[in-house]
Amino acid sequence: MPNYHVVLGGAAVVFGIAGQALYLKDILQDSIKPHPFSWLGWALLDVVIFSAQITSGGGPGSWVTGVSALVNTIIALLSLKRGEKRITWSDWTCFIGAILGIVLWKLTADPIGAVIVVSAVNFVAFIPTFRKAYLRPNEESLNIFSFDIVKFILGIAALGVLSPTTALFPATAMVSNVMFISMVILRRRKLSTVAR
Repeated sequence: MPNYHVVLGGAAVVFGIAGQALYLKDILQDSIKPHPFSWLGWALLDVVIFSAQITSGGGPGSWVTGVSALVNTIIALLSLKRGEKRITWSDWTCFIGAILGIVLWKLTADPIGAVIVVSAVNFVAFIPTFRKAYLRPNEESLNIFSFDIVKFILGIAALGVLSPTTALFPATAMVSNVMFISMVILRRRKLSTVAR
């Protein structure tokens, strides 16, 4: 009988890939315009978190973060060509803040310190996408963010060692996804009501 960590880790990867595949399809069909700064930041952050989870005994629960690092890098590269082109000073500020957070992580020898920094940076990296989606909610797909909520729940359940170092990032990422989805749904409703 397979270890439940392996089964849940595998299920988390499947949910992650499903959401990412739908998002990639939407990008290639030009139906959405992802913000490159958020996706570049998320790709870098996933590499950091994956490293911290692996070194802290994350086991199968860390697989999903490794896959996300790879696919988010592809999304980031695609968004440079097909994504949001209206970059604001606040977008630059958030992107630089995310990079500085990663530098701070490199200076932090403690894995939990790194995860706290990177979890905070994840929120900062979300700001450009949040701003863009607030202004133009129909240029963003909720598929990947919805699948990610399930992915993070399964990933946390699959962790070999459940600790703040291994679970904090997926938990805070899940919260940011719920906030983002809620905002986009409310904005779409408001704009459709105004358009009538």
